[in-house]
Amino acid sequence: MTRRRVAHWFTLLFAILAISVCFASFAQRARAGSSHAQAKKAKATSLALPTAESSPKLGSSNASADPVAAPTATAAVVTPPIEQAGKTGGPDLTSIPTGGGLPVMVGIAVSVIEVQSFDDVKGEFEAATDLRLRWSDPRLRYHATGVTGKYVEYRGKAAEERLEKLWLPNVDIANRLETSGYVGHRLRVFADGQVETIVRATGRYKVDLDVKNFPFDTQALKQTLVVRDQTTDEVVLHFDKDDEEFSRAMSTVQLDSWKIDDVDLEADLAGGWNGDRYSRVTASLVVKRFPSTGLTTIFIPLLASLLIPLLAIWMNRATPEGFEVEAFELANMGIGGLFSVIALSYAVSSAYGSIAGSDNTVTRLFALNYATLAVALVIVVVFFQRNVVLRHFGPYVHEQVFKFVLWALPVLTLGTSIAFVLIAAC
Repeated sequence: MTRRRVAHWFTLLFAILAISVCFASFAQRARAGSSHAQAKKAKATSLALPTAESSPKLGSSNASADPVAAPTATAAVVTPPIEQAGKTGGPDLTSIPTGGGLPVMVGIAVSVIEVQSFDDVKGEFEAATDLRLRWSDPRLRYHATGVTGKYVEYRGKAAEERLEKLWLPNVDIANRLETSGYVGHRLRVFADGQVETIVRATGRYKVDLDVKNFPFDTQALKQTLVVRDQTTDEVVLHFDKDDEEFSRAMSTVQLDSWKIDDVDLEADLAGGWNGDRYSRVTASLVVKRFPSTGLTTIFIPLLASLLIPLLAIWMNRATPEGFEVEAFELANMGIGGLFSVIALSYAVSSAYGSIAGSDNTVTRLFALNYATLAVALVIVVVFFQRNVVLRHFGPYVHEQVFKFVLWALPVLTLGTSIAFVLIAAC
């Protein structure tokens, strides 16, 4: 009777579970159908209405499109003041715009187009980027017929000529070593006086590396953008949501042995003469190293060399009279292991200078290698050669101590090495 009741309850439970699964499946299909309908509606809307890429809004930009090759809005406009600048009787637009008050707020964003190289030994990388600056100059306002938010656009040489007649913030990249290749300019002047410039350039930059968690480390390929000659009383760099969306790496950006992540913006102040403060923004392309990079070249040789002093202990055997293997042979093995660790340390220092000069997983494993070799040589001399335990405590204690050393040293050494690696990985 009891078994029948159990079978009855199990049957009822399975029936409830089956009904629950059916309801869940039905609900999931209903949600999928609704999502599909919404996607079709959105697609139809996108085909019927102009997108942000085809009709850019004021103060917005599409980071995935080529900003130097974006389409120009076609609005019937009265000749903007920028066209009269530099001419006889024309306005002087090279002074800082004070019509909106001081300091002038300059929006800044950086988009990474390509990363040509990254030398993690020298701490240098080469990349092509788009630097976008946005600010308001009321002197450049003009009347435009049509949809609000239209602009006039200049590119290349035409943009360079107009920029010479305008005020623009003197933003310098402090950690740039050199600029190479083509430098392209784009200038947009909106009807309400908003100004937007984009400079595309390729440069080589110096960065500080943090290899504490090598080979699980994350590096920041930074561009340090600082306002020169104008303190925070006059010009302040800032970024909003649109600048953060613009600041990212293109989907085509690749870098050997590294995973490309996001671009982070961080604002702070730079010190100057007599307590002056200058606005500064750091744009960092975050890259993560693939752990397999240093596995075969560093970690496998390091762990292999760690086994040499352990083998010097394991190869011997305790007897009532002492040990089977001569201490001289085991000492030679330990000394050979010492020279192999020294050679490996020299090779790593030559190939990875940043690793050798800091506290990280690799230097800790080298220190563990030297410590294990020292302990092994002490055991060989005191325990195997001199038979100190056998002469003072007898054969039984001699054998038990040897068994303890036989397993305690390997467990302690290998456990410590695994802990070092896990700390870096986490």
